[in-house]
This record gives sequence, C-alpha cells and structure tokens, in this order.
Amino acid sequence: NIIMAYISEVFLKPTVTKISTVLVFLISVSVFYSSFFMPNHPKEKYPDSELIASILDNLDDRYGPVIKNPEQFRCQIIYTMIERDDKNNPTILTHSFAVKPDTYFYPASTIKLPIGVLALEKLNQIEAIDRDTPLIIFTEENALNGVSSDTTSVNGKPSVGHYIHKLFVVSDNDSFNRLYEFLGRDHINQRLWDLGYSSARIRHRLSIDLSEEQNRYTNPFKFYNGRKIVYNQPSQLAKLDLDVPYKKYFLGKSHIKENNVIKKPLNFSEKNFMNLMDQHRFLIQLIFPENVDSNQGLNLTKADYDFLLKKMSILPRESHHPEYDTDHYYDSYCKFFLYGDKKEKISDDIRIFNKVGLAYGFLLDNAYIVDFKNNIEFFLSTVIYGNENETLNDNTYEYNTLTIPFLADLGRVVYNYELQRKREYEPDLNRFRLNY
Repeated sequence: NIIMAYISEVFLKPTVTKISTVLVFLISVSVFYSSFFMPNHPKEKYPDSELIASILDNLDDRYGPVIKNPEQFRCQIIYTMIERDDKNNPTILTHSFAVKPDTYFYPASTIKLPIGVLALEKLNQIEAIDRDTPLIIFTEENALNGVSSDTTSVNGKPSVGHYIHKLFVVSDNDSFNRLYEFLGRDHINQRLWDLGYSSARIRHRLSIDLSEEQNRYTNPFKFYNGRKIVYNQPSQLAKLDLDVPYKKYFLGKSHIKENNVIKKPLNFSEKNFMNLMDQHRFLIQLIFPENVDSNQGLNLTKADYDFLLKKMSILPRESHHPEYDTDHYYDSYCKFFLYGDKKEKISDDIRIFNKVGLAYGFLLDNAYIVDFKNNIEFFLSTVIYGNENETLNDNTYEYNTLTIPFLADLGRVVYNYELQRKREYEPDLNRFRLNY
C-alpha cells in the first residue's frame, strides 16, 4: 500500500517534484530494509552506577588513575547482583561503570565463549553426530592446515567436544580456530545477531596471520562412525560483509610489523569485536537460560548446559585429557578476578564460570562467581588496557604490573561487598556443584 501510494503521488506531480519524491521513497526503503535485515548498531547509554562507584572506592590506591580516567585505560566494568525468591528464581540488577558500547576494544579470547556455545547448537541441528563424534578436517587451502588426529584426547582423535574442553581450560587458540571453521563466519555472526547481540563482528581466526579472503574460507569436515562417514561438511566461503559499528579503532602511536617500527596507530577495524555489555548478557543467558525470551533462546539441551558449565569452571589441575603442567597452568591461569595476581590453589568453595582474554595490551574477564560456603553469587565483566609506551605488537604491556592485579583486586572488592550484602532469601547453588 505504501509503495502504491508513492507511485500514484509521483505521477500526479511535475518532473522536479517527481525526482525528489522518488529520492525520498528510495531513502525510506533503505531505512526500512536496514531496520529489518541488518543488525542494530549499539546506541545504548549506560550511566555510571552510584553503587559501583562506592565499591570502587575500596580498590587499592594505586588504581586511582584508572578510576579517575577510565577512557585512557579503556576501562569498562559491569556488575550484576542476583536476588532469589522463595522458589530460588533469580532476578538480576546490573550496575555499570564507564561502559561505552560503541568504543572499540580488542576482545581477544573472550569471543571463544560464544563460539563454543554455537558449536554445540550446530551439533543439535545434525542428527548423525554429537560432541564426541571423531572428525577430520581436510586441507584445500594451503595456508589452512587440516587435522586428522589429536594426541591429547582420550582416543587420539579430534572432536568438537574436545576442542571446547581445551578452549576453556587453557584458552587454546587452535581449538577456537577449528570451531570457527566448523561454524563458518557467516553462521557465527548471523546467529549472534539473531540472538540479539548486534555488536558482534567475528572476522578472523586467532594467532594465524591470514588475509581477509582466507578468513572467509573454511576447510571441509568429515565426521566418522568407525570408518563410515556420517556427516560431510564441504568447504564454505563467507559472503556477509561485516560493517564497523564502533569508533576509536585506531590504537597507539606506533606498531611493529615484520620487525619494523611503523610510526602510525594500528588499525583494528578488521579485527574481532563484541562489546562488553553483549558479552556480559551472553554469559547471563548461559547461566540463567530460563530468564530469556524463548524467541532468542539457545538451542541447547540440559546436557549441553551441564557440559558447558563444567568446561567453563574446570581448573587445569582437574583436566586429565590432556594433563597440564600446573607450574605453568596454575589455577588462576584463566581466572583473573579474585586470584589473577596469585598462583596459589583456589579454594574448592569457590567456582568461577568464565572466559578471559589477553592480547594487544587488553585484558578482559567475563565471570559468574559462586561461593558455596557463604552462599553468594554475582556476575562481573571488565576490560582494561595497559600500554604505556603506546606501541602495539612489541609485547611490552602492563599485564603483570597493572591490569591483572587490577582485575584481581576488583574481584575481591566486589566479592567483599557481596559477603556483607543482606539478602531476603539465600540462593540454592546446588545446580553449580559439579563433578570434575
């Protein structure tokens, strides 16, 4: 009807007016199309919470510069309190500090969480295979090596489930890359948009220097039952063009490239991105799926959720396939909140369901933290950037002197607040007591 009305109106007007009317019509169609078929860019504003500001007052004084000038450190903090009713149903209340959804930061390994989840979702769409089905990835593109064995698994064969295990326990990059290939870039982004995470732009594999075209491409997969092929996935080429829904993506004053110093900022516009609030919301959806609108729910079974919870919270010393050297992979290797600045054993009373990220001077953690002894639970997500010399790719970042200690101290002050906070009903946390 709208189109017919425009056409009728155009033919009743003089030529110049016809042209202007047609232009208005085309612009309207463009806006209509964009609103229905393209992901919405993050426009939300999150004013700083007075509560979180008061909690941050308890941080060590050496972090004063971060709190006074969060933009310099690209620091953002999101804290979600949880209240239970008499039937243990959760209600959440989120507080934020310096959150800027459209300002770029490099998400590093935190994007591995949604990729692990989406991989389990995809398995549920394919009747013949599950997370333990052995697979072979074949090589069609020379720069992208295939794989036919995995000596770290129980049976010496690769599988989606084993990749997810390694992805969480020690944040294994190769595991992420294999799951990226299994899903395909178009599926990853479209599914995240459909779930409501409009800021997501997953563009590339990790720790491999590949071109844009190579990152669009994925090798073919074959899944086996014995020697029989039960599922064949041909190679894929992503066709979605990913725009740039963020700003301030030129970082630093110089960067290293092929051992040369380039005295220009590094352009991150073709790097991965998912803003902190979307990452935080994704974690909450995973922990409390019953609180999500069914139209945007994850296609996961209870067994899938149990599997993910276990893998998100398992410590390297609790892994048997593979076994990890605990001198290098200590308890807090991938647990920055509360314990990141220590290498001591984490108490069995505490479980942290999370995913961390560390790269280019950015440090992140998205966590659901549970204390079984004191019956407390909360969500905490943070990103901070430490790069005093403003040079990228020189491996000189303030992880050990600033950013990791900051996240550990932040986790402790929020935890201490939760310890003294009054609750009408204590949570029943048995859902999160798992066998490792």
